[in-house]
Amino acid sequence: MNIDKQIVIKGKTFNVKLDGSGSISTLYGKMNVDRVKERENITYRNWNIQVSKTTFVEEKGNGGRDEVQIMFNLNQDINWFVNKNNCSKEKSVSKDKNSIGTFNTGSEKVEMSRGEVCVLRNNNYSTSMKYEEGINFSFKSLQMPTPYFRELLSKYFSDQDISALEEQFLTRVTKTVITPEMYRVLSEIDTSDRFKEYEGVYSEGKMIELTALVLYGIAYHKTDEIKRLPQPDKSDVERIESLREKIQRSPALEYDAQSVAEELGMSVSKLNRVFRTMYATSLHSYVQEKRLEYAARLLEENDISISEAAIKSGYTNMSHFSKSFFKKYGVLPKDY
Repeated sequence: MNIDKQIVIKGKTFNVKLDGSGSISTLYGKMNVDRVKERENITYRNWNIQVSKTTFVEEKGNGGRDEVQIMFNLNQDINWFVNKNNCSKEKSVSKDKNSIGTFNTGSEKVEMSRGEVCVLRNNNYSTSMKYEEGINFSFKSLQMPTPYFRELLSKYFSDQDISALEEQFLTRVTKTVITPEMYRVLSEIDTSDRFKEYEGVYSEGKMIELTALVLYGIAYHKTDEIKRLPQPDKSDVERIESLREKIQRSPALEYDAQSVAEELGMSVSKLNRVFRTMYATSLHSYVQEKRLEYAARLLEENDISISEAAIKSGYTNMSHFSKSFFKKYGVLPKDY
């Protein structure tokens, strides 16, 4: 499904394709949008935006689509605006003296810190945001048609509950913090191609899981009341996320904390602290979990011996492998 977004910068209109990288203009900078994963009713995208001049960017409508959008703000504190009255031609200059450009009167202002996620029903609304010169803005997002979102709710909730949930999620912008569980699923979606021909089934399930985690976080936690752990440095987050993806793709490699820390240019204590802050588990535990998952997949999909599966997963001690496998799956490898 090829979709263009129409954006307006200082009165000039640009079309940005959402099935790959799109350039706004060499004058203003670049907007790279990767349609990473797409199922029948849910699309997952990575966004990286950097402008060469501080600019107020407006997205004119949503291409006629009525969608529920879930946006994960990864690396910058941002303010953006949602205008639900697209027919209004009335304009007013922002009261923010640092604002560049204008936005529609009656816009809903959304303030998001890095590390927060929001849910918005975009029924062909216009949105706008100021992008600061030379700063990279990074987001991940889920989009699904509003009827499909309602269909998901109807599978698990009563009519009375659905009315309350729609009032909560479909009438205003709601937000919460990105939890370690959400970071985990985001990373799993990013590397779902490791499941080969089963990637579609796996990634769709993860997208629904991610949606549930976000809705739960918003429903049961007020953002201002959530205990916030100190946010790691942005460059540290990028390095740890790259490490996590490497572990998911190649769990059998050696991930000694000292060697990994030296490779990433940080101390062992910092490596362990940032990894646990982001993913609520230790580096060692995460590596062991992914090795066992890989071993189980090898045993399911291939006619290989237990020792071969263990070695390919990074284990050299068969006794330790069997005990760890039994602890995770409740059965010995030979009975799996």
